[in-house]
Amino acid sequence: MRIEQRIGRIDRYGQKSETVAIVNFITPGTVDADIYERCLWRIGVFQHAIGGNEEILGEITQELHDIAESFTLTPKEREQRLRQLSDNGIRQIREEEELESRQAELFGLNVPNQSWQQEIKAAESYWLSPQSLQRCASSYLTMRLATETEALLGEADLRTLRLSQEARGKLLEDYRRLPRSSDAVAREWEKWLKGSQPNLAVTFDQKTAVENPKAVHLSVMHPLVRQAARYLQLDEPAYVSLAAQSTEVPAGTYCFAIYRWKKHGVKLDEVLTPVATVPAVEHALLTLVQTAKEVDPAALPPQADFDALDALHHAKWTAAQANHIAENRQQVEHRIQSLTVSHRARCKAIEDQIARATNDKIQLMKQSELVRANADFNQRMAELQQAASSGDIRASAVVFGTITVGNEVHK
Repeated sequence: MRIEQRIGRIDRYGQKSETVAIVNFITPGTVDADIYERCLWRIGVFQHAIGGNEEILGEITQELHDIAESFTLTPKEREQRLRQLSDNGIRQIREEEELESRQAELFGLNVPNQSWQQEIKAAESYWLSPQSLQRCASSYLTMRLATETEALLGEADLRTLRLSQEARGKLLEDYRRLPRSSDAVAREWEKWLKGSQPNLAVTFDQKTAVENPKAVHLSVMHPLVRQAARYLQLDEPAYVSLAAQSTEVPAGTYCFAIYRWKKHGVKLDEVLTPVATVPAVEHALLTLVQTAKEVDPAALPPQADFDALDALHHAKWTAAQANHIAENRQQVEHRIQSLTVSHRARCKAIEDQIARATNDKIQLMKQSELVRANADFNQRMAELQQAASSGDIRASAVVFGTITVGNEVHK
C-alpha cells in the first residue's frame, strides 16, 4: 500500500541514521481521514501481509475518492456511501480469509487429513531449538573470529552480543555472501554490523523476545544463524566415536551413520535419517546423540563396516524415494483442485461485478483484474505441473561413527 511504499522509500539501504521517524499527516473531517479510519485501521492493515490486501485496498481508495468528488451527492449521502463501501471491502477481505481457511470443507476437496497441530509437531526439532541455535552461533563466532573471548555474554535467556569493529567487519563479509534480502530483520542486522555500537541485546527464546521488544530475536531465519549454518556446513562426512547412556538400548558398541535427505517437489523439506545395523539403535540414535560425549576417535572400525551402512541406507532411500514421488504427485493434484475451484469462484465474482458496474472506469478496472486473475492462474498451474515431475530425495552423508551405549543409571 502507499503508506508502506512511502516508508520503504525513506527507510532504505544507505540510510545512516540510527532511527527514522515517519509521520503521516491527516486533516480531521476530510475524505483522507475517513479513508484512514474506516479502511486502514479497521482492517488492521499493519497486521496483514502487504501482498494480500493491497489490490483490494487500492480499489477501495479509488472508489472512495470517486464518491468524495461526486457533485451529485449530498453530504449525508456521501457519508452513507463511504461507510457502505468501506464495510463491504472489510467484509470481502474477511470472507476471503474464511474461504481460504475452510476451502476443503466448502468445496469438498479430498485434502490429506493432517491437522495444524500435527504439522507444528512435525516441524519441531531438537536441532532447531533455542539451545541448539545458541550453540551453533557460539561455535561460529568462536571459529570465525579466532578468539577465546566469548561474544555472547550472560547466562539468562536475554544476552548481550559484544563484538569489536573488526569482528563486525568479518561477520559483514559473511552476511554479504547470503542471498540478498530486503526484510526489516536483515536490514537492521546489516545496519548494526556497519555501525559503531559494539553491544546488541539478543535472545534465542521467543518468549523472552516478546517480553523484551528491543532485543533481537535470533531465530532460525535470522542472518546470524544462517551465517553460522553456512560457515559450519560440512562438505564431507565427519567420522566420530561417541559414548552415551540409555536404558532402552542394549549395552554395546554399534556402528551408525546419519544422512541428510533433501526432499524436492511441491513442498521442500529436509530430514536427518539415521542408519544402524541394530533396529533399536537406529530408532533411538537421534535421541542418543543429543547427550552423547565424544571419545577417542582411534576406536573407529574399518571402512568396510561403513560401506555396509551405506548399503543399508541405499535400500531405505530407494523405498522412501518411491513413496515421496507418489505423495508429491498427490499433493500437486490436491493443489490443482484447490486452485481451480478458487480461480473459478474468483472469476465469477469479478464477472458479476463487471455486470453490475455502471461506471465505465470501474468496469475497465474489473476487466483488467479479470485478465490478471487468469494470467496468475495460468502461471501457478504451470508451476504446479512442473512440480509434479520434480519429486526427488537427494541424500548426502553427514556423520559416520560408532556409539558405545551403557546402561548405568546415575542417581
